[in-house]
Amino acid sequence: MDLQAGWAGTWQDFFQTTKASFVQSLVTFYNNLEWTQELDPTQRFAWEIEYDLMLATLRYAIAETKTAPEKCWIAFEQELIGEGGKRAADINLVTPAGELFVIEFKHKTEASEHEILRANSDLQTMLRYHSESIHLVGYGFLVLTKPDAKTFQHPHVVCEIAVNGLAPKLACQIITSLNKPDSYDALCWEKGEFYRQPSILHGTAQVFFDAKIPTLKTSASENIEEARKALLELYQYAKQKQQRYIVVVHGRPGAGKTLLGVSAVAEISRSDSAKKSEPILLSGNAPLVQVLQHTLDYYGKCKSAHDAKKVIDGRIMIQDLHIFKKQIKGALTSRKETFVVFDEAQRAWDKASPRDSQSLSELMLFCNWLSSQPFGVLVLLVGDGQAIHRNEMQLEQMLTDLDHSVRAQNGNIIAIMPSLHAKKMRLIKPIERDVFNLKTPIRQSYTECLDKWIEAVLSNNSVLASDVALNIQSDYPLRVTQSKGLAECYTGELQNTLHEGNRKPDAFRSGWLMSSRGGKFIEEVQKDNFKPGKHIGPWYVEPPKSKNSCCQFDAACTEFSCQGLELSLALFNWGQDLLYRDGQLIFAKEKSYRRQYDHYTEGSYRVLLSRGRSGLVIKCDDNETFTYLKSCGMKEL
Repeated sequence: MDLQAGWAGTWQDFFQTTKASFVQSLVTFYNNLEWTQELDPTQRFAWEIEYDLMLATLRYAIAETKTAPEKCWIAFEQELIGEGGKRAADINLVTPAGELFVIEFKHKTEASEHEILRANSDLQTMLRYHSESIHLVGYGFLVLTKPDAKTFQHPHVVCEIAVNGLAPKLACQIITSLNKPDSYDALCWEKGEFYRQPSILHGTAQVFFDAKIPTLKTSASENIEEARKALLELYQYAKQKQQRYIVVVHGRPGAGKTLLGVSAVAEISRSDSAKKSEPILLSGNAPLVQVLQHTLDYYGKCKSAHDAKKVIDGRIMIQDLHIFKKQIKGALTSRKETFVVFDEAQRAWDKASPRDSQSLSELMLFCNWLSSQPFGVLVLLVGDGQAIHRNEMQLEQMLTDLDHSVRAQNGNIIAIMPSLHAKKMRLIKPIERDVFNLKTPIRQSYTECLDKWIEAVLSNNSVLASDVALNIQSDYPLRVTQSKGLAECYTGELQNTLHEGNRKPDAFRSGWLMSSRGGKFIEEVQKDNFKPGKHIGPWYVEPPKSKNSCCQFDAACTEFSCQGLELSLALFNWGQDLLYRDGQLIFAKEKSYRRQYDHYTEGSYRVLLSRGRSGLVIKCDDNETFTYLKSCGMKEL
């Protein structure tokens, strides 16, 4: 069983459980969670109310339908996987008709926007990421238990107001469900797996310290574990046959490319048959490397001595690309790794040494190195549309260079890639494997819609942006303001609602982002990002109350410091380098705001707008741009 609950069982089990025993079970469960604060006495009272109300409601439904209560399932205070320990809604209830009821209680007279958002989020999370819930019909309820409570309207969450110790709307919907033909064994529900991808930081900690490989599967049945399995099998084959392979793995933002690479590296390092393989993940994204290394340092210090045998030194296996590149430039045989993952390989530079006009490209250098090895696998993780550095290739240029670089090895390297890239090769004939095309985002279900919204905004299409925003606002808040204080107040309220009582370091991260060419805002983390552990690692990793945490709101990350990383809620200060004038977004002409190429500005904003896992708040001082963002469907705080 992947999910843990404070109390779970059939309805018959629930009917036979006393209130005292029920509450004590929840108290014990709560106290055993490592991330919770001391139990508030009001929480015990809330559980007592929930017990009484649900007992009466379910007994009423059973009496009306004559359904056997042992065929129905109910779980209280279930833990969500991939959310830093966040609990699900108060109740998950399953009927034999294949219907799931996700119920949240609020012992008050009015529900806040954040509480309604959480109720809907809990429903959508179960329907999208829990294997036994994916094919069920879902209903969301938020029950207000105080007298004279105010109702609200929401497309996915029913506002229920308790009356005379009963939840009437909920009872009616449950009765309707129980009167339908049986089509599902509700007792199987608790055996479901949770398919949600954790954050890259939480996932890295799992991989290296818990020896746990996250389940990288999507509700669309596209399983990137198949890609990982294919990489591991290819490595073993290359070793056995003494062959050299270069593999292109393509994935859109949020498809889990980096976590795929990290987990493959960790799994090979654990294999007895892969000893001395020294697998590594390389990235030219220095901030990403430093954040992952700081994650390993931070979590490592939190582990007790008896866990030491489980720990892999990930600092050795996650390295800065530039160090590796410098060494093989000096001597191709200086590095002996046989499984190398090059993250964000589309960001490869057109020269390994930009100051040297005769320098090889990075890809040519890497292919020369691989060709000199007795065997090995070089994995290139690629995406597109986010070029932000001078001298950095875009995907089309990178594929052309790869075509030439592999051809230059005279058959010593075999290329494998998805068909969408293979058909662009002119000099080589790669092996086509579409298992390496990660088409579906697993970061969040809304990622595809968020991508569409961002593209519509950057393409001056406010009508399309507004339409897309309507589809995601109930799951993913898009807010705009001209007040820094309002933005920070909003994120604080959202954090308290989504992760009440949660002390885990990765429970909720919110912080400011800004364009490097957008003008002054607040002190940038980016300025010190090449000093390991100085700013960027603690900014992303350490708990909200740490003076170095992003949640302190006293430093901002630029596109250079946040690419490849995420926050729970991204606060973005819209800069002066991209403003709305005369019906379109225009790139700034002033030297201090302008980049070498306009597509670097566009790529930077594409990165900055897509960093939030749970929402986006934009602070925009420019009135015309502010009005444009509202026309794109953003709600003003």
